[in-house]
Amino acid sequence: MEILTGAAGSIVSEIVKYTAKPIVRHIGYSFCYKKITRGLTEEKVRLEQKKQAIHDAIDEGVRNTEVVNKDVEGWQTRVDQIMEELQTLENQIQEDKMCCKGWCPDWIWRYKLGKEATKKTTTAVKLLQEAAQWDSNQLTHRAPLPDIVTFSSNDDYEVFESRKFIFEELMEALRDDNYKRIGLHGLGGVGKTTLVMDVCKKAKDLFSDIVMTTVSQTPDIRKIQGEIADCLDLKLGEESDSGRAKRIWLRIKQAEKKILIILDDVWKDVKLGDIGIPSGEDQEKYKILLTTRSEHVCNLMHCSKKILLKFLSEEESLALIKKNASIFNDSPALNDVVKKVVEECKGLPIAIVTVGKALTGKSLDDWKEALQQLRKSRLVDIYGVDEEKNAYSCLKWSYNHLKCKAKLCFLLCSLFPEDYNIEIEELTRYAMGLEEYEDVNLLDEARSQVRVAINQLQDSSLLLRGYTEQHVKMHDMVRDVALWIASEGENEFNLRVRTRIENNINLESVTAISLMASNTEQLPDKLVCPRLNILLLGRNEGSREISDTLFEGMNCLKVLSLEDKILSSQSLQFLTNLQSLYLKYCDFSDNLSSLGKLKRLKTLSFCNCRMVALPNELGEMESLRMLVLTKELFIDPQSFKNWDVEGTSPDISNANLSELNSLPRLVMLSLYLELKHLPQGFVFPDLQRYRISMYNKYYISFPYESNIKALQIKDLNASSMNAFKVLFRTVENIQIESCEMECIVDTTGGNHTVMFANLDGLYLQNMSYLRIICEGPDQNVLSNLTILSANKCTRLISLFSPTLAQSLRKLKFLYLSECNELKQIISEEGMILESHSQPICFPELQIIRVKNCGNLEYMFPISVAQDFPQLESLELENLPQLKQVFGHEREGDVRNENYIVLSKLTKLRLTNLIELGSLYGGNGSLVWPSLEDLYVVNCPKMELSLFVDVEANVQTPGEVILYILLSFFWFLHFFFFYYY
Repeated sequence: MEILTGAAGSIVSEIVKYTAKPIVRHIGYSFCYKKITRGLTEEKVRLEQKKQAIHDAIDEGVRNTEVVNKDVEGWQTRVDQIMEELQTLENQIQEDKMCCKGWCPDWIWRYKLGKEATKKTTTAVKLLQEAAQWDSNQLTHRAPLPDIVTFSSNDDYEVFESRKFIFEELMEALRDDNYKRIGLHGLGGVGKTTLVMDVCKKAKDLFSDIVMTTVSQTPDIRKIQGEIADCLDLKLGEESDSGRAKRIWLRIKQAEKKILIILDDVWKDVKLGDIGIPSGEDQEKYKILLTTRSEHVCNLMHCSKKILLKFLSEEESLALIKKNASIFNDSPALNDVVKKVVEECKGLPIAIVTVGKALTGKSLDDWKEALQQLRKSRLVDIYGVDEEKNAYSCLKWSYNHLKCKAKLCFLLCSLFPEDYNIEIEELTRYAMGLEEYEDVNLLDEARSQVRVAINQLQDSSLLLRGYTEQHVKMHDMVRDVALWIASEGENEFNLRVRTRIENNINLESVTAISLMASNTEQLPDKLVCPRLNILLLGRNEGSREISDTLFEGMNCLKVLSLEDKILSSQSLQFLTNLQSLYLKYCDFSDNLSSLGKLKRLKTLSFCNCRMVALPNELGEMESLRMLVLTKELFIDPQSFKNWDVEGTSPDISNANLSELNSLPRLVMLSLYLELKHLPQGFVFPDLQRYRISMYNKYYISFPYESNIKALQIKDLNASSMNAFKVLFRTVENIQIESCEMECIVDTTGGNHTVMFANLDGLYLQNMSYLRIICEGPDQNVLSNLTILSANKCTRLISLFSPTLAQSLRKLKFLYLSECNELKQIISEEGMILESHSQPICFPELQIIRVKNCGNLEYMFPISVAQDFPQLESLELENLPQLKQVFGHEREGDVRNENYIVLSKLTKLRLTNLIELGSLYGGNGSLVWPSLEDLYVVNCPKMELSLFVDVEANVQTPGEVILYILLSFFWFLHFFFFYYY
């Protein structure tokens, strides 16, 4: 019984233990109702206060472009929800329902509300506890910056037709994995940055991130790093630049997809490692697209793709200016003026936009005034043009960052008329004339500096290429800027330029005058310009004659250029400081004796001038050499033909050739002679550059370069040829016609080691005495020869000895015609002995053209057939004795039984070769896998193997121009032989 009682007691106690608390809690919902509702109200108030505090903190963060954290956003949503529920519950509590006709509370109703209130209060407490864990800086975080495409989007940007091709080229380069670095270069203000931004819109799907930073002339590494970090949403906490660079490096390396890094406005080589852009194998993580004004910068930055952005077309320019000037319904009168304004802007977008915005809403008269200012090269004088942001300031910025010599050349180019093809050599002489060089040896250095300056200007798009490589042009708007800079005199050269002479204009402060394209009707008798350094007078209608007193007031003049003028040399005697004199199509009324008074003259150029005689005073200039530091003489074609030869014309007062030797500082000579023989014992002096011709015209179009060394010799006997012996050491191109020479190089005397060592081109014409090119034991004398042309050399039996052929490893072009006695190109004599020492090889030979050589039997020995790796064209015509191209095997020849591959041969033309049986005399066959043009005409003995070779070589006959015309007689012979 006691056991049962004890068991029952423990069970009851356990039941009470697990049921008492819930029972009490549920009873409390009714009997503690007021306490519960008060607690609910208190927690609601606390929650409202916390919600407001967090809301205020979030508002402050949002004003600082921060974004609410996701968990905080969720908390706010839950608080809003619970607050609505609490309000509903409070409304129900306010009803305070009663029962028993108001004498007793409704306990069931209180139970339900008490239970619900307890639950909501618990939720509110948890929300307060969650919010208590947050600091104010944990509620929000920095908003990611908008990508460069979104941020820099320009809805007004219009893609012009001329830009579409460049746009697609850029997009293709971005897609191509072979291009790691892409350079877009062009003149300042041409629209590089704008185009790049448009490319970014289309390229955003190709890259995980697009980064853009402006580098500028003086890169700020810390600023660049900051811009890159902002684009990558990367926080840089490091203090040092190197630490920040490492952080950026890590971010780029971790990128899952490629990053496009745009470096805008690059002026020089940028060390990417200093910024944090990886190199080496890590370049696979990104691509670089840079914009620059200089192509040279693209090279420095190792851009594998370089793209030039040019100017807008006239139609595009017109559309752009109308858009920026808000012209929608233009009248015909206004439209005509607008077109003329556009013409002055020359397709430069920044100039067009600048002018268009300045003239928005302006009248026709305002447009006309703007046109006049543009024609006067005064964009900045147009009312409404921003002085800080316009085409002039943009191009002036480019000018400011040029080197000194480039700045001088830039300003000098503005002296030439619009759209003028400026000869680089002429510009060089002007630049040199304005500066002092204290050593004759610095002449080459000075010339090189000018060339480097011009290259820099071209790289920066401030100069354009002219109609030849020796000419440059200047964009009209660029020229306007140069004139603007030069006209103010605020430059390091103190140049103050005028391009027109107007009445009552004081010229005392002017240092440069250019009237090359001026409409000046009549030059004054005298110009008072005490500071004038350079004067360029071109062709002006009605102003050909120059007064003897015109130059009296120009004591400082250093550079003078006259074209199409009539003058006396006496007018030049006042120019005691003159250093460069350029005369073109001028007529002189005296004997030029006054030129002897130009004691400081450095460069003298006569081009197509008429005069009585060249002055004897030319030879007297030696006595003035203490003041003349360098001396150049240019005597161009058609200027002086009748040079004196001593002892032949005693009554003629022309200067004689021997006077050239009285000019010890003479380093450059351009000379045209019409003589049958040269003075006995005369030898041309050693010159750095020369172009000497004895032709009625220049037969060979040598490249007209400032450093060329060219001779054109005609109708001289052997003794007169001795006059060129000094120049033979340095000559690079030589043409010899109708001279009494049995050989070109004679090494029998032993003194030949430097003869023709630099010869690049050898042209022989009508050399009836010529037996051989080189005679003597040492024939390794033409090792630099690349071009050999021989025409009508009627005594030549062979062109090269084996030894000479071995030395012609740079020969590229071989042209032979009308050499009727020629039997073989390489002499058989000594072939066996000499071929064992060193194989004959023509590793650079590209073109062979032989025609009208009546006795030529074969071209090359079999052993040479495989040594034409660069041969591209073989043309043979009218060779009636030619049996084989590669053949005539003799003892000692190395005969290749396999295929002879002419891998580069694209053109093979055989015409009127009636004895030609085959191209190759060996047992092998020729292979020409690159052949594109095969032309065979009247080769009746041509073996069928040629056509077998054609079929074997030509994989796709449709791609080859195959034109085979066999003679009718051969066709009949072939037909009857095989069928009858």
